Amino acid sequence: MSKEKKYFILIIVFFIIYCFFLSWSFLFQNVDDAYISYRYGKNLMEGKGLVYNEGEYIEGYTNFLWTVVTAPFTQVKSIDVALFSSSLGLIFSIINILFITLISRSFNGNISNYLKFLILLPPLFMALDDSVAFWAIGGMEFPIYTLFILGITYNYYKINNSNKHLIYLILSLMLCTLTRPEGNMIAVITIAHMFLFRKSINNFKKVFLTIIISYAVFCILYYGFKYLFYGQLIPNTFYAKGVTDFKMNLVLGTKYLALCTGARFYIFLFILFIPFKTAIKDFKLSFMIAFVFIYITYIIVVGGDWMIANRFFVPILPMLYILSVYGFINFIKKISRFYNDELKAIKTVKILIVTISILLFSLTLAFLEYNQLIIKDDNARYEMQWSMFGKWLKMNTAPNTVIAVGPAGKIPYYSELYTIDMWGLNNEHIAKTNSKRLQAGHKKFDIAYVLSQRPEYIIGYAGFTDDDLSEMYEKFNAPEDKYKCEDIVFKLKPEFNQKFAPPHEK
Repeated sequence: MSKEKKYFILIIVFFIIYCFFLSWSFLFQNVDDAYISYRYGKNLMEGKGLVYNEGEYIEGYTNFLWTVVTAPFTQVKSIDVALFSSSLGLIFSIINILFITLISRSFNGNISNYLKFLILLPPLFMALDDSVAFWAIGGMEFPIYTLFILGITYNYYKINNSNKHLIYLILSLMLCTLTRPEGNMIAVITIAHMFLFRKSINNFKKVFLTIIISYAVFCILYYGFKYLFYGQLIPNTFYAKGVTDFKMNLVLGTKYLALCTGARFYIFLFILFIPFKTAIKDFKLSFMIAFVFIYITYIIVVGGDWMIANRFFVPILPMLYILSVYGFINFIKKISRFYNDELKAIKTVKILIVTISILLFSLTLAFLEYNQLIIKDDNARYEMQWSMFGKWLKMNTAPNTVIAVGPAGKIPYYSELYTIDMWGLNNEHIAKTNSKRLQAGHKKFDIAYVLSQRPEYIIGYAGFTDDDLSEMYEKFNAPEDKYKCEDIVFKLKPEFNQKFAPPHEK
């Protein structure tokens, strides 16, 4: 077995152990947001349509393909959907590490022989990164989304090698768009770069038209379905998250970027050593640089994410690590003049690599998902009890009970009750109100509207205080300790209980 294969196997083994440790720390469950998609998938499998509430046609998810892929697993009664989705996420993440290795090796031609071993650093950095490991088992679409981004990159770089890479590129563009709306932006980046570097592509006109026509037909079919089913092309989440609040988003997005890059700054710093004057003329490097720059700009413009967990940042980490290593190699070249022999230079480089790797593992573990979500916020306890309280509601309330929630994933998924999403992701009325506070993803709420619907239970605060509920509600929790909700719960007093009729019951 070659040294490279042994190196890769060691990385994968370490990554699997790391993911298992994080999953165990998180009580082998997925994050609450993942269960929004599972609820859509469960309703789809039960014949109610791809909806959050039966009878309401609102697109409150941004991961169509992942929602459909995980939907069948919601019907397995003996095993929780979290086990399946975590397993899929881990498998896709392992494939991603392989893809990163293959893409990194494509830069070997630009690197001196004695430094070529350094191009294997990006997969190592990915395996050591807490955010990558956490989202591998977090239950959301980011591993498969990253897979399609890497598939686009790899096949675009190989487009002159054979016709199969053109087919794989087109499929990757389509699947990427099906997974997240940003796929449209990635398609535009790829097509624009292809046009600018048309002299580097064999049979450019044929290849270019094939991609344009294929992707256009795909968009007509996909967005045609969305328009016919939901009555609009833009997801409800676009409005709920206040994507058009540009001034507010710049503040939030810049802060989010600082949080994402801070724990990795000592690696990203090496990007500055890339010779940009020549890099922007290079087919491969220019694509990667343009992709990263535009994607980071997009993250800032939309205001980043409410969760301090780097999830929007994870899909571009592979490219950032590849660019960082490429810059690191150029940095080594610049300082190599201080050494008279190659062996001393390599020894110094290896010491630096070990130092950087230890920093990456320890700092991301200490400051990002593991520390923030698992240790500091104790999210695992909250999320586990959201699941349990949802199960209690299913067992102890009538099927036509209406609830209103802040955490819109696990409680609605397990209770199977009609749910008012108080942050508006799955509620058209709230989504189209004005933004009321400076927090990414949780800018909009309307307690007056929520109260007008007379939900029997309100779980979690969403821009209101106890005083807003007046005498209509009283604090409540499940009587059994195992089902008690860790979040605040209010129950409508019997004298005010004029039930709201869900759309499918009218």
